Amino acid sequence: MSDAKLDFLKELANIGTGHATTALSQMLSGRLFQLVVPDAKMLPFEQAAHYVGGLEQVIVGIFVVVSGDVRGHMAFLLPVDSALVLVRLLTQDESGEMNELARSALQELGNIMITSYLNALAKMTNLLMAPSVPGVAMDMAGAVWQSVLAGAEVTDEVTVIRTEFFADGESIEGHILFLPDDDDFRKIAHMLGLEEV
Repeated sequence: MSDAKLDFLKELANIGTGHATTALSQMLSGRLFQLVVPDAKMLPFEQAAHYVGGLEQVIVGIFVVVSGDVRGHMAFLLPVDSALVLVRLLTQDESGEMNELARSALQELGNIMITSYLNALAKMTNLLMAPSVPGVAMDMAGAVWQSVLAGAEVTDEVTVIRTEFFADGESIEGHILFLPDDDDFRKIAHMLGLEEV
């Protein structure tokens, strides 16, 4: 991958995560959120699956369909332990169960995370990107990947942005996946003055 493309991804990661951190702090009643500088990669599909923890790990996935000037899919994937920490911080529910309240909180959280990145990308490109209502799935990563990718035309590489937060001293890790249609990825690259992909 070219340096220009990697620079763009890292810039998107920084801006999107910055926006998400602000929104999450407000959601968590001003609790201190400390952001670890995110890592951004473009990986072949199989490598991406292993990069986010392997196909056997139980994860929570929050995913949307993107429409507008850019079509595709985005998802926020996180290990179930991290998801339950966030649920406890968001809802004060100490049960450790993935109940309806937990799912609703994670749906809202995923919406904030994904929208933060979409808004950052829209500002960088002047392209309209509208997310659908998010879906939530908890399962082994392989099954969640299939849910996320159903309908996504992934022919080559997946954009993965690793995020890590510290909230009240607890580490929360996750990954943002961006899967634009191939033609729209070229459109984004063109708008940003990057070489054709």
